[in-house]
Amino acid sequence: MGRNGRATLADIARLAKVDSSTVSLVLNRKPLAERLSAETRERVFAAARELNYQPSFAARTLKTGRSGAFGMVVGDLRDPYYSMLAYHMIAAAQARGYQVLTCATGWDPQKEVELLRMLYDRNVDGVFYVPGSLKRDPALYETLRDQRFPLITYCTDESDFATAAIDYSKGFRLAVADLARRHRRIGHISSVSTCYRNLQESVKTACRLAGVELIERRFEGIGLPECVEEIADYVRASDISAFIVNGSVTAVRLINRLEQFGLRVPRDLEIVGVGDLEVLSLCRPALSCINYDTAALMEQAVELLIRYRESGPGQVALVPSGYIARNSTRSTLEKPI
Repeated sequence: MGRNGRATLADIARLAKVDSSTVSLVLNRKPLAERLSAETRERVFAAARELNYQPSFAARTLKTGRSGAFGMVVGDLRDPYYSMLAYHMIAAAQARGYQVLTCATGWDPQKEVELLRMLYDRNVDGVFYVPGSLKRDPALYETLRDQRFPLITYCTDESDFATAAIDYSKGFRLAVADLARRHRRIGHISSVSTCYRNLQESVKTACRLAGVELIERRFEGIGLPECVEEIADYVRASDISAFIVNGSVTAVRLINRLEQFGLRVPRDLEIVGVGDLEVLSLCRPALSCINYDTAALMEQAVELLIRYRESGPGQVALVPSGYIARNSTRSTLEKPI
């Protein structure tokens, strides 16, 4: 028995006269367990029942093959946006009888994959996966894909699983149209890992329609606080006076840093963030932003996780975007469009 008096996989393996890996396959109802004989599987279940085996997660997994929990892998919960994302997922999951294991990675690609594997091994009923390192471990990727494991990626074009995403077309069109009244060149600051086609195409199309030149610049670790120094140095050295910044928290940090150098927003340059937070209206200046309904997005994402085994990969949860003009732009707009 384990130190807490509970039966372990090794205890079950000894009683059932199999190895621990076989016990894990059977109790977690992995597809490979189907290759075992019915007699072996029943022997494992009988041993688990005899020892009253109830791991912290899987009391009902033994009966239903479901844990009643989802996993969530995000980069950095110090960022209010990702805290909000987690909040809405937890609320949507709990309303449907599920709990959420939330794992933060600090945007460490190796940790991202390790946590995804851990959640899979713990037999959660699905994972909402924010980072972009899914293919870093090809073997794990193929396992998740081949077993049709419920996995929802965030704002990717990943067709082997499902995705929760934003249609940025309207938001960028309105934001760029606003800035184009006063600027002929617009800078777009994003992450080197940004690969969501809809976002890339939306900003390009919006600039083309408005007749302005788009200047793209990508940074490593854009969501981390320390990255703002590099971004601020770039903005100060450029001759661009209007920027759209992927990540509203990064945009607020940038404004504060620029003011330390004597650059005032919106007097000297205008800044629009991507993603709305309640606190943005309280900042000084209040941040203009491309907004969307995060709560609705996470409602759809949880529904996709629940229905995944029936609907399969390739499904998309999609919410539209809009634009809120506040005091970080010299706009006459006063309300969302």
